[in-house]
Amino acid sequence: MVKGIEITGPLVTIDLALTIPGCPLKSFFQEALPARVKAEFESITDVKINLGSMSEEERQALVGGIKQETPVAFADPSSATTVIAVGSGKGGVGKSTVTVNLAAELARRGHSVGLLDADIWGFSIPRLIGNTTMPTVIDKKLIVPVEAYGFKVISVGNLVPEDQPIPMRGPMLHKFLQQFLSDVHWEEPEYLLIDMPPGTGDITISLGQFLPQASFVSVTTPQQAAEKVAERAVHAISKVGLRIAGVIENMSWSICDQCGERTYPFGSGGGKELADRFAVPLLGQIPLDPPMRDFADHGKPTVIALPDSPSAQAFVGIVDQLTGVLPPKPKGSKPRKMLPLIMQGAGDGHGHEHHHH
Repeated sequence: MVKGIEITGPLVTIDLALTIPGCPLKSFFQEALPARVKAEFESITDVKINLGSMSEEERQALVGGIKQETPVAFADPSSATTVIAVGSGKGGVGKSTVTVNLAAELARRGHSVGLLDADIWGFSIPRLIGNTTMPTVIDKKLIVPVEAYGFKVISVGNLVPEDQPIPMRGPMLHKFLQQFLSDVHWEEPEYLLIDMPPGTGDITISLGQFLPQASFVSVTTPQQAAEKVAERAVHAISKVGLRIAGVIENMSWSICDQCGERTYPFGSGGGKELADRFAVPLLGQIPLDPPMRDFADHGKPTVIALPDSPSAQAFVGIVDQLTGVLPPKPKGSKPRKMLPLIMQGAGDGHGHEHHHH
């Protein structure tokens, strides 16, 4: 919340009230905000930031205003967010690595992106993005997601230690997904990617209830056994009402170190066969690429860490196809409520007030 702006010649003083004293965006306001102000206004040569925190009443008013929306805002037909669930019939096909690289590539192109890790039992997104930071929770009602590589993220892995098991049954899984969809301040991104757990269990059914208009992208590998399992998953997805948008084939081939030729350790054709069976596009094929595995283990998407690698180029092509099939929706007229910069009519005569939407 901006409580006051005072302009004295080339000096601008901005009084900010953060949502909580330990807000993780504190360093942003102290470092990046002055740089942005000076870059926008050539006459400004010095920016002073005074940081405080909101009162209990101010926080209640802020949270209450933002929460006055549908329980799952993305289900509203007027939502400007394209929701894409990324799933697989079985584990071990690289689904989460694929999801992270899709999010990073979409963000690199300038799209606003959220990534929801719905793989409650087998969460791996925090490790893949190198960010296990605990999200900020305001008054036990509103969760501010963490950020990495230009997109927003929420995962159970940001709430519990990586080695802690999550013993949950259906109703608890349903509630967790609902909270991640409705209680996280996503700010209506253009794309929300949901990393689904493998198979066709409770989360799949719940997602169909919460977001019946969402799209689904199936990740499989080339061998026939994996393709058949993926086929069952796609059938289940279609029964809960999600739209099948396409297929991504991972681990499609590797490059021989000696001769440079392609080899196919898992066979070939599974991805295309699955796509043809459901009359959807094969969005792309991703090779077995050791750098992609290494960077994933160290929290760096390959599209960022090694953009010229074969796997990164495959993701570029896949995102080209994906945004063609599912282009960004036009923004609606309803203003977005932003955190934590919401201008306050302070009435203290300090400069001009601008409302952020």
